[in-house]
Amino acid sequence: MYLRCLLVPTAPGLDATRRLDAALRLGRRLHAHIGVSFMAPGPEHVLAGMASLVPMDGATIEAIERGVRESAAEGQAALRAWCAREGVPFAVSGGRLDATFATWTELSGEVEPLLTLAGRVSDLVIVDRPAPEHPFTKRALDTALFSVGRPTLMVSEILPYDLLDHVVIAWNGSLEATRLIGQSITLLHEATRVTVVQARTERFEEARAADLCGYLHWHGIMAEAVSLSVEEGASVGAAILAEAERRKASMLALGAYTHSRVRELLLGGVTRHVIEHARLPVLMAH
Repeated sequence: MYLRCLLVPTAPGLDATRRLDAALRLGRRLHAHIGVSFMAPGPEHVLAGMASLVPMDGATIEAIERGVRESAAEGQAALRAWCAREGVPFAVSGGRLDATFATWTELSGEVEPLLTLAGRVSDLVIVDRPAPEHPFTKRALDTALFSVGRPTLMVSEILPYDLLDHVVIAWNGSLEATRLIGQSITLLHEATRVTVVQARTERFEEARAADLCGYLHWHGIMAEAVSLSVEEGASVGAAILAEAERRKASMLALGAYTHSRVRELLLGGVTRHVIEHARLPVLMAH
C-alpha cells in the first residue's frame, strides 16, 4: 500500500505552517502529495448562529461572503509563499503520482461533513493539537478520529526534522491499536527505528509486545519490544509520553479511545492525556 494523499485541513485565521512542514517531511519520504483543504462556513451556517444578534439582510450576507473570500485568498497566498520557500511545486490540479507537490481546495460548509468526505479519499489527515482559542482544531481532530476511517497525525510543539526516525508504538492489543497498525504499515516500514512499548496493566498478558514485533517482522519491520512498568494509581498516558521522550521518539503511535469517550472524559484515560499533553507528533486511529 502506498500513502499518496496527505490531507491538511485548515480554516480562516489558522496558521497551517506546522502541519505543512509535517506533511512535507513525510511527503518527501513517501513521495506523497499534500492536499490543503480550506474549510469555511457558508453564509447560511454563519447566519444560523447569528440570527438573534444581527438582522439577516443582503448586506450581512455579502459581508460574510466577502470575509470568507478574503480569508481564503490570504490562506492560499500563505500556502504559495510556503511552497516557494520550501521548493514545493504548487499545482492547480494533480501532478505525477510519485512526486511531492501541494494543491489547494476551498470548501464551504460545516467542518464535520466536509472533513469526513475529504478525509475518506485521503491516506492520512494531519491536524493540530486542539487549542481552546481555535475551535476548528478540536472539531478537526474529533472528526478525523471518529468519522474519517483513516489514520490521523496530530502535531504539536515539537516537530522533528525526520518524523520517521524513531516511531514508538503504544501497544495494548485493542481493536483501535490493531486498526492503526494495519493502516500504518507503510509509515512503519519507512521508519528508521521502531519500538513497541507495552504498559504493565491488568491486560498485560493478553497481548504481548513481542507478538506485535513478530508480526511486524513479517512485513520487513524490525522492532524492539519494551515492557513499561506503571506504578499503581499512576497515569498510563503520562508514563507512555515520558517513555517516548526518554527514548527520543520522533513520533508516538497509539490506538485512540480504547475505552468509551464518555468514560475517558469522566475518569481520564490514555488518549485524553496524550492529546492534552503530547509535545511530539502522535499518530492515531479509532
